[in-house]
Amino acid sequence: MGTSLPLSPRAVLVLTLVLVGLWAPCVVSRQPNFIVILADDVGWGDLGANWAETKETPHLDQLAAEGTRFVDFHSAASTCSPSRASLLTGRLGVRNGVTHNFAISSLGGLPLNETTLAEVLRGAGYSTGAIGKWHLGHHGHHHPNSRGFDYYFGIPYSHDMGCTDSPGYNLPPCPPCPGHGAAARVMRKDCYTEVALPLMENVTIVQQPVELGSLARRYAEEAERFMQRASATGRPFFLYLALAHMHVPLVPPAPPAPGRGIFGAALGEMDALVGRVRAAADSRGRGSTLLWFTGDNGPWAQKCELAGRLGPFVGAWQRQRGGSSAKQTTWEGGHRVPALVYWPGHVPARRTSQALL
Repeated sequence: MGTSLPLSPRAVLVLTLVLVGLWAPCVVSRQPNFIVILADDVGWGDLGANWAETKETPHLDQLAAEGTRFVDFHSAASTCSPSRASLLTGRLGVRNGVTHNFAISSLGGLPLNETTLAEVLRGAGYSTGAIGKWHLGHHGHHHPNSRGFDYYFGIPYSHDMGCTDSPGYNLPPCPPCPGHGAAARVMRKDCYTEVALPLMENVTIVQQPVELGSLARRYAEEAERFMQRASATGRPFFLYLALAHMHVPLVPPAPPAPGRGIFGAALGEMDALVGRVRAAADSRGRGSTLLWFTGDNGPWAQKCELAGRLGPFVGAWQRQRGGSSAKQTTWEGGHRVPALVYWPGHVPARRTSQALL
């Protein structure tokens, strides 16, 4: 087999746009905006357009109806940091150096010699913003502000990697942060209790510990503000919105309704957030923004009823032997994720693609 050269983020972007259907007859009169919404631990079957049993995603289902739905889209890894590194660089972990998740104590991150999509687009005149989970290194030049993003608002790693005053729903349940003057608890394997979870705006901690119950609303508000600021400058924008949903702990906004329970309520909250971001983008000119929705990996099956749906990719052979076929595995449920592309007038609507991506 011949040797192939690694693709740059620019080449990845061009190939992606060709694949989603830029051959549509409409001509772009200005540089388009880009929004990438990355859900965390979302299952292929958590999208109603993919799986009839799912009823909590009307906004995402509408995106699917008005755009192109990819049913054979795979993340580059079945865990958080490697899949995010690949998404932003266009290179697999064996090439970009990120093959494991980073921890609170990690001093490194995505290698500094890797070029991110944000750097490429900022060089092309874009305003660039990252909102949500980063998890690619949080010290020094590994911070998002040093990796091509003009603006950052979010949590530097997973929102289960630190204690909060309202821990939310998790299995096993995690305790709140120790009170003032109380001795720090010994860190359990499943819970971080010695570092309060920080919420950052650029390089400044603006809240610690994070109030998880208001996080979805704050992410939506910051996304709207970022788009507004970018539009005021007349520059196109690239927004990378990495959600806390559907990773545990789950903190649904209201008592869950009968049926799917806590997970269903949280899934509905994520769907509403996506709908709000889509509406904000459309308000700046319908057809001026390409919106891509996908997931970093499949659901965390060990969390039982707090984990998402695999759809048909249940890995029966694996499950019969007491294992999981979801997150952290190379079974399809671990890396086959929902994928939608919405760009009115450019990407075909009401289209389902069987392309392997």
